[in-house]
Amino acid sequence: MSYTHPRSGRWSRAMAPLLLSILATSVLGSSFASAAGEPAPMVLQNVTLEDVVNNRRGICNGGFTHVIKTASSASNVRNYLNAAQTCGLKVIFHFPETVNHSTGTVYPSRVASWVGLAKGHPAFFGSLTVKEPSWNRISAAEIRSLYWAFRKADPAHPVLAIFGDIPHFNGTANQYSKGMADIAIFDWYPVETASGGCSRSGSSYIANGPKWFGRIRTVLASESPNTVPWLMVQTHKYLAPSCHKKQLPTEAQLRRQVRDGLTYLKAAGIAFHVFQNTNYDSDQRRHPSMLNWMRTIANQVHAGTF
Repeated sequence: MSYTHPRSGRWSRAMAPLLLSILATSVLGSSFASAAGEPAPMVLQNVTLEDVVNNRRGICNGGFTHVIKTASSASNVRNYLNAAQTCGLKVIFHFPETVNHSTGTVYPSRVASWVGLAKGHPAFFGSLTVKEPSWNRISAAEIRSLYWAFRKADPAHPVLAIFGDIPHFNGTANQYSKGMADIAIFDWYPVETASGGCSRSGSSYIANGPKWFGRIRTVLASESPNTVPWLMVQTHKYLAPSCHKKQLPTEAQLRRQVRDGLTYLKAAGIAFHVFQNTNYDSDQRRHPSMLNWMRTIANQVHAGTF
């Protein structure tokens, strides 16, 4: 069946118990909770099988815990899970045959066969249903239909969704309600070119993220208090002829993004966008310093010293 429609060390020590408390109590009450002392999820995205096998840029031993991967075939699912297990990463699979973001069509009837390929593997963490649904005309009802299809097919693993357009979160075009996700990932990419986004060099930091993060927390508390928020932060550079394109963050700007997420969103995990994307001018694979900054942040968060 388918659905179609047209700071300081003192601050760090104080935050560490709160972060661990969130991890220990949030996901589906306690069904998918991380035990106290387990590392906060530090998530890579779009890492190829070859890069996992070859431990590209030291991703297997750099404080990273999870990877978001789009499944391309049954063999890809099995091979990727085996490689991730060796690498020490948990896999969040997005199954593109269950949703077509180009047409805004979801296919709940296809969920069981795909999640069945992964749910018995120890490296499997959970399933990702949709990415920025408001930009792709995917409705709240359709997101819920996917959520419940995944929950029925695999009640043992969390269902995740990525929400963009956070200034309009829970608005008419970006509706939110319970039954959409066990873990909600919010992407917020605040580093843009200077001069209102029109400069070809320099950068500015959009500072109103904390305001939107507070609103997200209010919505989650009202609609689905057991849903865990993660933040996806910007590490990429994408410049095009039009204005308001994204610039490569400095180390300070990357750290500010993570700190804003932990402080104002109360994010229980941090995802870094993106390891590889050839549409961008720069990504993590082509920027070893960015990986080093990410690795340092991940290890500091785990140690409670960020």
